[in-house]
Amino acid sequence: MRRIFLRTLIATGLAFGVIFSTPAATAPAPEPDEITNDQMVSFYEQGAIGKSVWVVDSRPAGKFAAGHIPGALSLPLDVLKKDNTSLEKLGVAKTGKTVFYCAGRECTLSVDSAAMARKMGYQDVWVYRNGVPGWNQKAQPLLATEAFIKKGNLILIDPAAGKDTVAVASNKVLQLGLDDIKGDKGHAALKDLSRNAPIVVLERGDMAAVNAVMEDLREQDFRRMAYFPMSAWKGALAAAPAVAPLAWAPIYGPGQVSPKAFQDAVASGKYILDVRPAKDFARGHFKGAVSLPIEDMEKDFAKVPKDVPVFVNCATGAKSAKTYDILGRKGYTNVSYLDAEISCKGEQCSIKE
Repeated sequence: MRRIFLRTLIATGLAFGVIFSTPAATAPAPEPDEITNDQMVSFYEQGAIGKSVWVVDSRPAGKFAAGHIPGALSLPLDVLKKDNTSLEKLGVAKTGKTVFYCAGRECTLSVDSAAMARKMGYQDVWVYRNGVPGWNQKAQPLLATEAFIKKGNLILIDPAAGKDTVAVASNKVLQLGLDDIKGDKGHAALKDLSRNAPIVVLERGDMAAVNAVMEDLREQDFRRMAYFPMSAWKGALAAAPAVAPLAWAPIYGPGQVSPKAFQDAVASGKYILDVRPAKDFARGHFKGAVSLPIEDMEKDFAKVPKDVPVFVNCATGAKSAKTYDILGRKGYTNVSYLDAEISCKGEQCSIKE
């Protein structure tokens, strides 16, 4: 049944010019300045991140909050551009081994950040091009922040039955012992939950338990997972609710559209504005899309029409959201944007929210 479902899903995606990600048959050869998946995992397992290796997340702060490589520092590219001392302020020495990453090989935020760091005099600069997707591919845990949990609309999983747990009104909590989470009780509670729901596993000094829960969640096809140490929580605690089936729905901000709405816009021939670098657009883009890199938006914004709906995409959602803000300041009221990770080959594009 699952194979039939996947074939149907892929066929539907092709009809929209949108496909779902599948593992590449062969990995691309590493670039001269590239850190591989195995090297990054080795840094993590050796406890080198934040000590002998400085890992910098070039994504927007909200993406970092939702889940980042443990030990990484948050420095969005636009912040680095505005303040050439921002790396120093984070305690990164110019002679230290510095690794930038973002949302995968289609994301250029880390590459651009690394280039800027070299111009600033940093001598040992590398790029983890596989980024978050590569980290996930190696089944490694991402770390969420307290701010992300307090923002709400999450699923919290606590493998410590009977203990007071994190209390945020808009979050939903599943608290069971580890065996029950991985067994029928836990699976029944998660059965109807969207596989795109953001899940945070609470850690109480036992990373083995966290990793066991995450492994089980991966087997159930959940995609957006991170963990959070209870020792870092400064908010209220309360008794967990009774175990019940969980549900989740995304909350979109002003101008933001769902992947489904964006796919519908592509399929119906709406105006699709791609604000990635021109070289990325040339490698692949949504069918019918128009290229206008965000770097040229301030001077060339008048090329964007005001009399038809405009749907903006980039590679990660960061530049599309910024474009929405730029055009809004220019008086545009007809613009929507996609906050998701995309990769394209020709006119076949995958979307990962």
